[in-house]
Amino acid sequence: RHLARALYAHLTLVPPSGPPPGAMKAGVIAAALFGACRSAMAEKAAANPLGTVLSLIDELTAKTIKEGEAEAKAYAEFFEWCDDTAKSGEHAVQTATMQKDKLEAKIGELTSNIDVS
Repeated sequence: RHLARALYAHLTLVPPSGPPPGAMKAGVIAAALFGACRSAMAEKAAANPLGTVLSLIDELTAKTIKEGEAEAKAYAEFFEWCDDTAKSGEHAVQTATMQKDKLEAKIGELTSNIDVS
């Protein structure tokens, strides 16, 4: 890659007096060489076992993040359900306690009515 850049820079240098004849052609050739080198480097990176490992790690990272987000969503939904159930249970206990107190008061009142009679 560095060689292609150096070659491209060398071939496309324009002297102060203007481009020499064929300089544009050399620049086009250098650009073509640079493109060819770049595609060759991409093919080499694809064939590189380390490149394959790195791409697999990237894929695994993306998959893990996606699964983690799904698990976090499921956990949040479960936590909300637990919270709602706990509040509902608390409300049921409070309501039952109030009814118990009212019924005990009624029993006490009726018991006193029986004693008075």
